[in-house]
Amino acid sequence: MISEHSLPTPVRVRFAPSPTGTLHVGSARTALYNYLFARHQRGIFVLRIEDTDAARSRQEFERSILDDLAWLGLEWDEGPDKGGDLGSYRQSERSGAGLYSGYARRLMDENKAYHCFCSQERLEELKQECLSRNEMPQYDRRCGDIPRQEAEARLAAGEPAAIRFRVADGEVVVDDLIHGRTVFPAGVIGDFIIVRSDGGPSYNFAVVVDDIDMEITHVIRGEDHLTNSARQLLVYRALAQEPPSFAHHSLIMGPDGGKLSKRHGATSVGEFRRLGYLPAAIINYLALLSWAPPSGREQMSKAEMIKDFEIHRVARSPAIFDLQKLNWLNGLHIRDLDGEAFHKAITPFMGRAAGLASEGQLAVAEKAVQTSLVTLADAAGQLAAFFDQKPLAEAEEAAELINAASMRVLELALARAAALNGAAEFNAAGAGEEIEAARLMLSGLKQECRQEEIAPKQMYRTFRIALTGRASGPELPFLLAGLARETVRQRLEAARDFAAARLGSKGQAG
Repeated sequence: MISEHSLPTPVRVRFAPSPTGTLHVGSARTALYNYLFARHQRGIFVLRIEDTDAARSRQEFERSILDDLAWLGLEWDEGPDKGGDLGSYRQSERSGAGLYSGYARRLMDENKAYHCFCSQERLEELKQECLSRNEMPQYDRRCGDIPRQEAEARLAAGEPAAIRFRVADGEVVVDDLIHGRTVFPAGVIGDFIIVRSDGGPSYNFAVVVDDIDMEITHVIRGEDHLTNSARQLLVYRALAQEPPSFAHHSLIMGPDGGKLSKRHGATSVGEFRRLGYLPAAIINYLALLSWAPPSGREQMSKAEMIKDFEIHRVARSPAIFDLQKLNWLNGLHIRDLDGEAFHKAITPFMGRAAGLASEGQLAVAEKAVQTSLVTLADAAGQLAAFFDQKPLAEAEEAAELINAASMRVLELALARAAALNGAAEFNAAGAGEEIEAARLMLSGLKQECRQEEIAPKQMYRTFRIALTGRASGPELPFLLAGLARETVRQRLEAARDFAAARLGSKGQAG
């Protein structure tokens, strides 16, 4: 296995997405590993757009990919929007400049490639014949011995032709930084197309030319490219170029063991972004899917991952996408945000609360929900407890108030609430004092209820349902501190009257 400790300087890696869709989390992990490796080695991270598939490539997808990478904090040093000394950084622009055709002519001149005039129908028949014999489909070199002069005459007459790479006998060895040594017999590879009949370069050819011209030293990508690496090594060898070091990480699988796809839920970075996940949590989780730092810790900042990332610590085993673990990490990162950062992150997810709250109320409400959010998208529902009370008549939990013990809790709570010192409006600076006053009030209420043999659980649930119409939500001290004193009194009185009326109805019915 190649040692990553004998690295050339400077290290240059690239992430090369195709703008045919949005950024999948699997592709984002590839970008992340390239980024971490480059930053750890004080190297260069290149972003290259592979857009030679003109029929499927879209500018809006390119913009979306760049936006998602920037949101994740994976800053690139060279790319289509930044330029660089070794561009262009879009394959379509490089193809238009004739960069690929020049390399193809060189291979043709050295008899390392040849024109193939076979139709798609014949190639499909050949494929089916191979499959019927339980053989791996590969080209039979029917056009491999056509004299160059004859081929040029047919081209001049308008006959379409691709260019195939001539694979010599023997074997190809891929020394991989993650997988180790993998051997591919030449017969398994077969003569592959490097230039399509429409004149466009194939993936395996364009990638080699681009990586040579951009002086890429390490190629880090998914293990589904391992066979491509064997083909690409042959092209490097034919062009007398030193190949980069390869590292092929495992793919991301769904919980059922299949490749992660839409059937498993959200799969794109944009979807997770809209669902309220933090970029710090996304890259933290993606890094851990096949890698772990020497310390074994799980919650990490980007700076910590850069410091500890080493490619030889990336595991070969498949990575299973565990949404529960992502949720856990996202909650940790949410709780670690300072007040200003949390306010900025949560603002797009506030819903109606953003327009209903005063500055002071919002300060308390944000403190309340920050400790319990799994995603930022949960904020609207939790903030509703402060600003959008669910009517008791419509709340399923309201039935829990219709008993003597709950009635007594409400009476005691009203007496305690009346003793609280607080104004109708709050300010952010006083939030801490309000919260502490609420804690003391609840502690006193708990003591009184115990004396009357009312369990703390019933006390807390009664209080919460009375204030919000819900049995769960923000911690009660925060909730009390975030509500105006008059609002607390009105909601407790409404709950008491609601329970009393229904208890009275029960008594009459009896």
